[in-house]
Amino acid sequence: MPHLTDLVRAAVERNPGRRVLVYCAGLETLDELEAAAGAGRCRVLDLDGDLTDAPSPEESVAEVLLLAQTPTDVRRAASMQALLPSASRTTVAVAETPHWYTAPVLSPTPAHRWRALTELRVHRTGASTWVVDARFSKPTPAGRTLAATARAFAGYRLDVVAAPVAGLAGPGAAHWRPGDPNAAPADVAGPVPDRFGARGGDLVLRTTDSDPEPWEGEEIPVERPLAELVSWERLGRPGGEEIFRNGLADLSDPRAVPPVDDRSVNPMGFLTVPALGMADLSLDSDRWAITCEGRTLTRFAASGCVTDVDVSRIRRVRGVRVDWGRSHTGPVAALRVVTGLAAAGVPLICDAVPAWAGALGEELTRLLTSVPETGLADDLEREEHSVRLRREALRTHGVRTRWEQFGAPSAPAPLTSVLLATRRPEMVRFALEQVGRQRGAELEVILALHGVPAGHPEVASALASFDRPVTVFEAEGRTVFGAVLNEAAARASGSYLLKMDDDDWYGPDFLSDLILAHSYSGAEVVGTVPEFVYLASIGVTVHREQITEQITNFIAGGTIFAERSAFEAVGGFRPLPGTIDAQFQHAVQAAGGQIYRTHGLGYILRRGNVTSHTWREPIGTFLRRNKRQWRGFRPNALMELPVEAS
Repeated sequence: MPHLTDLVRAAVERNPGRRVLVYCAGLETLDELEAAAGAGRCRVLDLDGDLTDAPSPEESVAEVLLLAQTPTDVRRAASMQALLPSASRTTVAVAETPHWYTAPVLSPTPAHRWRALTELRVHRTGASTWVVDARFSKPTPAGRTLAATARAFAGYRLDVVAAPVAGLAGPGAAHWRPGDPNAAPADVAGPVPDRFGARGGDLVLRTTDSDPEPWEGEEIPVERPLAELVSWERLGRPGGEEIFRNGLADLSDPRAVPPVDDRSVNPMGFLTVPALGMADLSLDSDRWAITCEGRTLTRFAASGCVTDVDVSRIRRVRGVRVDWGRSHTGPVAALRVVTGLAAAGVPLICDAVPAWAGALGEELTRLLTSVPETGLADDLEREEHSVRLRREALRTHGVRTRWEQFGAPSAPAPLTSVLLATRRPEMVRFALEQVGRQRGAELEVILALHGVPAGHPEVASALASFDRPVTVFEAEGRTVFGAVLNEAAARASGSYLLKMDDDDWYGPDFLSDLILAHSYSGAEVVGTVPEFVYLASIGVTVHREQITEQITNFIAGGTIFAERSAFEAVGGFRPLPGTIDAQFQHAVQAAGGQIYRTHGLGYILRRGNVTSHTWREPIGTFLRRNKRQWRGFRPNALMELPVEAS
């Protein structure tokens, strides 16, 4: 912690006789920081602790420092940003960041509070500590700089949770609503302070002890126990089981576990070819830790909160064996570690899940015991297991889902408009079958018949057997491909647009996986690469070596999934006969948008005669850099297609 203590010491020295406040998130101990602060006018406060006697946000101080261990901790702290007072200087420092994170260069909103900004410096100290130093001509809410830093680490996306305003009360309440700067912190006894003439929160969560203070607000809060109440030590004392009888904790219910911060802990950075062997998740002193080949790779916080740095440290392992027999500080902390690692796509296995761990959910419990250790020896089978784990964990234990489980209104399923253009009437049935296979997503099809009459017998027959919403239109044969797709987009009504090709295979979860990747990546455009290719002319399936789960500059044209607003912002596809996919992706990036590449196990590119494709790479291109190849059509398990298909 030397870099952080230096920051505290420097702040105290440059503000003699003036108040300095230090807020912390995710740090193991505050002793060194308190020593650096001295006994003067500098206070050190833990945002995950008891803030009953914290300074009022209405106050002004000379300087505020927010010191966090990881970007995940910054996001959690951002949920409490309304508690920070105003200051003429605000410093946010993050001790450790994953290697793929870029510098947190702030992009201040044009709100009037930023007009007082006179200097903004972003710099790195040491190997991985990022520091944001903002100075103002007059006292400015320090929480705004904190929230902006969290957004910068998250790629400048809108950083909100789509649910009613959440009230948070009690120590550690931000663990239940990470990454939400719109959250409304409150005293442990309430009420949530009013906001702009209206009540401050719509759904309140309060962390309490076994004898909570009466709640003074009009809302009835969701009560969750303080972390120390569900420690193994506390539960083992006489009367420890009382916490289960009074309804504060029910370990058979996912609502007993704080959610995974899915915008921070997710599959990003997953390695398809690991460099290390199997690792173990077991007790190391008083914490769960992951050890591999005699080395401790990471030790998890006592709360069980998994951070992006934890995940980064263990990405190279082939898989993790979970030793439930010696789970660490308590059952909730243990469940948090497992759900967090599963959401990150870490391949987890165990022989059995203890009966008290029902909060995992039936499907996640089944998945943890479904694959033997030998099943992770094969890279493809390992990734298939990872994808199944991440899907279930993110959808069951993400922030939005958890608050819906608490009673927040469920967000309506977004509508995706599938843009399907074809010159080949004989491929219409096949293409619609691939769309019809999609599950877990709402969709419509915009079928562009490019020089093909709608009355063609094969088209009419295919449409008659298709039971999803479909809009059909005829485009003149001489119209260039890019213009045809733009005509299709003009007829679409979905919030998202998905370009699919008429001759490729799509797994049943292809679209729902894209929607999930869009959620955790925040990118405007999502897709995958042709990792699996069926070379129809020689009857060979190849599995190509690709890097996935990353921000990228290229995805396959038949997998482009875009926010409609981003599509319209760049003017859609260029009116060209070819290269429109690359042109579109370039335009998105030039406009400041991001493209995310998710896993490639839900898509198989068909490569036939070169003249029948707009992307006219020779067959040799697809025989290079292959992990393996098979004779015939060999889909992976997630495609849910028979091997003998053609």
